[in-house]
Parts: sequence; C-alpha cells; structure tokens
Amino acid sequence: MGIQAEVGDVFLVPLDGKDQALGQLVSAWNDELYVAVFGQKVETRDVNPHSVVDQEPVFLALTLDAKLFHGDWPILGNVQENLASFPQPVFKVRQSGVLHIESRDRTVSRPASPAEAEILRYRSVSSPAVIEKAIQAHFGIGEWSPHYDDFPAAYAFESARLLAALGKTR
Repeated sequence: MGIQAEVGDVFLVPLDGKDQALGQLVSAWNDELYVAVFGQKVETRDVNPHSVVDQEPVFLALTLDAKLFHGDWPILGNVQENLASFPQPVFKVRQSGVLHIESRDRTVSRPASPAEAEILRYRSVSSPAVIEKAIQAHFGIGEWSPHYDDFPAAYAFESARLLAALGKTR
C-alpha cells in the first residue's frame, strides 16, 4: 500500500542526487493536488518542516499524487499554520462551449468576460514528473521548457487577486 499524503504535508523533491527542494501539499480536490514548491535548496532530509512557514513559494501547481504515494517525494511532517496564506488561483474552462471562470476549488464558476478569458489560463493538471523536472530546471539542473511557464506562483497570486477584485461574482 502506498503513502496517503495529507493537506499540509511538507515533502522533499530531489534535484540532483545531493540537493532537494521543499514542497507542501496546500490543498486537494478529489485526486487533484495543489502543491507549493519553495526556493530553498536543502542537502539533508533532516530539515524542520516548519521552515516552510516563512518561505514564499516559487511554484504553485496542480498535480497528482504519484510521487508522494510511491515515496519519491518523502514527507517530512505536516504543517497547517501557513495554508491560509496560499492564493486560490482561478482558471478558464470551457463548459458546454462557453468559457467560464472557475476557482481552483470549484466553489466559483461563472461565464468569463472576454477580458478575463484573455488573462486567465486554462486549468491543467501536470504529472508530478513534469513538475519535478520544472523544479530542477528552476534550480539550473536541466533545461527550461515553455510548458513550465504554467507553474510559477505569480499566476496563482495574480488570478486570485482578479477574482477578489471582481467580488467572486458579477
């Protein structure tokens, strides 16, 4: 039986055999995980998981649990106190041929204006292997791919502000 990750779990993402990056499971919806990855490299598994509380994420991405389930991203502990600080991004999705704005947790869904449709990205869930390669590329290990442009945390912060500015509904 595999490892069942819980919201708040802090984990390690291998970079190059020596260094690792810290990540955290921020929230989950069914099998879709919302993870944060931080910009600090660590050399050891003997890291205090609470060190993520004071860090800003470099990546916020939707993924699946394969790397956590199989232990490839070892879990260090569970931290809850910083979870409210992560933005809840919004995306555009097509429903019955109409573009909608939809929150990450799917609590908000409504037709998108043309301006919103221009700004927002389509919701996409990336494999943990792709996210791991993006993290490695962020730290200069491997090459950056245009696909990785979907992961930087800035989008989550910007799209969450857009939703807040619109009052969540029109």
